[in-house]
Amino acid sequence: MKRGALLPLILVPGLAVPLMAPPALADPLPEAPVQSIDWETCGEEESPDAECGTLTVPIDWGDPDGETIDLALARIPASDPDARIGSLVINPGGPGGSGVGFALIAPEVFSPEVLDRFDIVGFDPRGVGDSHPVLCSLETLEGGPGSLFDSRAELDARAAYNDDLREDCREHTGPLYDHVDSLSVVHDIEAIRAAVGDEQLSFFGVSYGTLMGQQYAATYPERVRAVVLDSVMDHDLDTKQYLSTQAEAAQDSFDAFVAWCEGSTQCELNGQDPRALWTDLLKRADAGELVIEDPDGSWEVTAEDLIGAAFSSGYGPGWHDFASTLAWLDDPESIELPLADDGPAETADASEAADNEIPDGLVPYPYPAVLCNDYSLPVRGYGDWKALMRSGERLLAPDVRYGMLAVDDVANCLGQTDVRNPQAPTDVSGSEPLMVINSLHDPATGYNWAVNLADQLGDDGVLVTYEGAGHGVYGRTDCTTEVVDDYLIHQELPADGTRCEAAPVDFEEPLPLLEAVPDPDVASVADVLSRAQGGGGRE
Repeated sequence: MKRGALLPLILVPGLAVPLMAPPALADPLPEAPVQSIDWETCGEEESPDAECGTLTVPIDWGDPDGETIDLALARIPASDPDARIGSLVINPGGPGGSGVGFALIAPEVFSPEVLDRFDIVGFDPRGVGDSHPVLCSLETLEGGPGSLFDSRAELDARAAYNDDLREDCREHTGPLYDHVDSLSVVHDIEAIRAAVGDEQLSFFGVSYGTLMGQQYAATYPERVRAVVLDSVMDHDLDTKQYLSTQAEAAQDSFDAFVAWCEGSTQCELNGQDPRALWTDLLKRADAGELVIEDPDGSWEVTAEDLIGAAFSSGYGPGWHDFASTLAWLDDPESIELPLADDGPAETADASEAADNEIPDGLVPYPYPAVLCNDYSLPVRGYGDWKALMRSGERLLAPDVRYGMLAVDDVANCLGQTDVRNPQAPTDVSGSEPLMVINSLHDPATGYNWAVNLADQLGDDGVLVTYEGAGHGVYGRTDCTTEVVDDYLIHQELPADGTRCEAAPVDFEEPLPLLEAVPDPDVASVADVLSRAQGGGGRE
């Protein structure tokens, strides 16, 4: 992949982006006084062993004597104190996922061997959950335009809205709003490591949480004991690469669905041409003709609904319901409508954890505040945006057109001119080797990102490939569990190029790890089913 700094661009008014500055606070900070954490029972009936506490950190690590916030933490003590190695700090990604929620369900996620040997320590990153959440007014959020644009006016309107939203969230959040980037979180993790008394860090990050692990190893390489990066972010992509690699991943996930459907009697479309049916449904949706009618009313399924459902179905993967939904949309009289999935457990997402302390009219909304301080994603204007979208649809994603999350991310960051933690190649020289593990078919953090990151790490990392589909790898098979456990417990890395065979999708059980990973904010199979069953959104 071509690498290099993003150059300054001459952009349309309101979208100007300056030359990217070097990463803020990328160097280790001077030794700070080590704090202690007063652990007390969390009082969680389903997690009676869980202990909760807080750790005070500066809002701006460049000004350690300035204003502070309290980070919320949760700990599951090691089951076998005599065999205890130390703490395993965990994060489920998002951005915006709750590490506290992740810790509370850790006994369902991690193997008994890991639970015996480590205190599992989760934390709500700054700006998330109970760690001084980023707050925005519900009225402003409800008035937001979409992420797909048919004119320059629509693109400019989204950029103007983003400016208004940033000011709204900054006003209601305070100075922390401008300090929720992942490098600031890295220094928080270092403070957590010191506070729990570990000489070195053992870390397990999923999805967006892998960016924290990468950047911790780059900033504090001598402090690394073991870092697992499960379903990885690539922090060395410009706007075009960000969109194109996610379009490739989304198309690959759809291709894997088609291959499964054509070869499995468990697929509702088995014996048909699922790709041809998909193409027809998209054509009908584009024309406004995919309308579901019943005695309770009618509602229109858009192309964006379909593409979002395809994207989200790759997480589990949830291909059984996706195939059945496509068959039902094509002919509602042909099959019984599948039941909507209620989604992951509430404990996994602490975005509402502090609701009882949030004033009326405000809601937690950390996603763009974090992502747009970690990624500079400039667009030259409507012509550039349109060319990028057409190129993706024509060359990279002929069936699904684009990577849904990438398009949303670029739209969310339009007009952002101050990026604290912009993209750069990941260099962890001096660190113990990192483990990178990824599904071959992952719509959200594509295998292409894992390959790119492994290339950046060189001898300082090992890539393990799960040959199946889905987002999040740990716990999918004995192989994926054992390679991670051996690394975390014994610091034994598998040979580079190790591959784990895929589990059969036809017999797949729910993956506990996915309860901790926040759902993508896109139209999903469950959304379509819920509308059909409950009449939501009907005219």
